[in-house]
Amino acid sequence: MILREGTKGELVKKLQEGLAYLGYHPGPIDGHYGQMTEDAVEAFQKKSKLYADGLVGPSTAKALNAALGSPMMELHLDLQPPQEELVDSETKLKWVKCPADKFANRGGFTRVTLRSDTAEAYNTLYKEVHELGGIITSAGGRRGLGSKASPARSKKSMHYVGRAFDMALPTGMQDPTTDPYLIQREKDSRKWIIWCKTGNPDVPERTIDSSYVVTKRNAKGKKYTILKSKEITARVFNFTELAKKHGFERISGRRSFFRGGAYGGSEWWHFQWEEGLEPRKTTFGEELLKVYSKSKAERFVYWNEAKNCKWKINWF
Repeated sequence: MILREGTKGELVKKLQEGLAYLGYHPGPIDGHYGQMTEDAVEAFQKKSKLYADGLVGPSTAKALNAALGSPMMELHLDLQPPQEELVDSETKLKWVKCPADKFANRGGFTRVTLRSDTAEAYNTLYKEVHELGGIITSAGGRRGLGSKASPARSKKSMHYVGRAFDMALPTGMQDPTTDPYLIQREKDSRKWIIWCKTGNPDVPERTIDSSYVVTKRNAKGKKYTILKSKEITARVFNFTELAKKHGFERISGRRSFFRGGAYGGSEWWHFQWEEGLEPRKTTFGEELLKVYSKSKAERFVYWNEAKNCKWKINWF
């Protein structure tokens, strides 16, 4: 059993009591798993460094019990292992948990949640990457409807509609000699070519001018980044090309990053599935309604300003 939005009962009430006790805000303690409860779960998951999907499965329940400490406050949630598919009965497409890889101690997750059509393309890509001896790390896929935008997070992100995945940020642009990915800047562009390292002897060696970042502080103590490059010779294959073959497109790094802005603006890790999107016709709202009921989609924090935005190139 997994607790999710729409679930009702005594277990949900205990969950809400526990979240409130820990200082989160799950809304009314009424046993109904609504948007506020989901937002509170996501906030707890982020603080606990868990995958923030707003769902309470065994890992989140265990972390909650540990945080509550006192036996009187323990939730004692008897939950079964999470299913591969997170299904909302009101939706046309299912949410699917796909496999991902961890690399050394660089963080990330062993799963990435995507909508079913995107998941099918991703799983085929994942299989081909592994056949070549590579990996796909994960910083997440699906983004909860309560997640707020920021300078590095668009209000119309493909993550909200389940069409995008991010690779783990610390697995590239850190140290090209040890990173599993070599990140090469495309000439006269703000886009990147991602080369995946492999030990497969059938993959030829290449010399790649690999970009990496160095973080420094100015006289006022403010951080800024310097983009450098180093030639690395290794057995690598073109991950960007392979991803494109399966419908996944990269996006441009933010202009601010190339002026010394935060590393989060590089966006090398982001890939989004663009199959079936029609320029100047497909709207963000239509895509959101493929995975959520109308009543739930309307609770999206940016619904009113984003729903009618039409697809362009890489962005709504």
